[in-house]
Amino acid sequence: MTAALPCDAELLFVEAVSTGTVHIAVRYRAYHLADDDVTEVIKGGSSFVALAISPTTTRCGKRTFPQFERDHIKTARFNDDQLCRACYRTLHPDDQERAFEHDVPEPTTPAPAAG
Repeated sequence: MTAALPCDAELLFVEAVSTGTVHIAVRYRAYHLADDDVTEVIKGGSSFVALAISPTTTRCGKRTFPQFERDHIKTARFNDDQLCRACYRTLHPDDQERAFEHDVPEPTTPAPAAG
């Protein structure tokens, strides 16, 4: 079973522009990452450059580049049915409700018929 996320870990939502599916990524605080392997840094570039060109990997394993906002965009407002089911299933049962802590778009009202 997947381990529960630390309470200060932030869920990030990344929408695939072509499909509208919203994937989940997790941003951990730096002190949670102290035991991880050394992060690869690109020679001749700064850490900002490395961050800008490296993908965000979602919970389901999809590699996204929301920093370029062409194929994927960061979002905080979407309908629940857009959420990637595979990303959702990777969350610990105690964390699954956090996937629904987001804003929902305002319902659109159809324009009145001319007549």
